[in-house]
Amino acid sequence: MARSDDDVRQMILEQIAGTKSVAPRDIAQALVEGDEDWRKYLPRIRSESIKLWHENKLVFLRKKKVVSPEGLKGVFRLTNPDAAKS
Repeated sequence: MARSDDDVRQMILEQIAGTKSVAPRDIAQALVEGDEDWRKYLPRIRSESIKLWHENKLVFLRKKKVVSPEGLKGVFRLTNPDAAKS
């Protein structure tokens, strides 16, 4: 089932609601049903995450440190801003 950008955005916010960080892969896997390929959602998760970052609704982590998503390459995780402060 194809998901809208709003669906992707909502899933990101749901997944980062706790105190732990989450990998984009985990968000993508939560979006799919059955044998649907979760990888196709990764670019949209990244773009929606950057929008949420600009709105101060999430932070990007790399090696457990808060980083800017601009120019970020490689592995990263997402969390809510309050969880990153602790």
